[in-house]
Amino acid sequence: MDRQRIVCNTCTGVLLTTDSRDYTTQRGRLIVSNGYCTCPPAASAAPEPVAHRQPQGEQLPTGETTMVNA
Repeated sequence: MDRQRIVCNTCTGVLLTTDSRDYTTQRGRLIVSNGYCTCPPAASAAPEPVAHRQPQGEQLPTGETTMVNA
């Protein structure tokens, strides 16, 4: 069984959980003393890197051809 963190490392508030079995007496005491975590939620998905895109204004090498109206 995984041991999940109970307290946030940043604000020391108690982290929320989706399983009601995680709300133990110890967790209840921490909620009363520390409160819940007030940090903003992490972004669900990080933006994709755009390294594969060609920057605007950059010309294609002269040896390559491109399809027009394809």
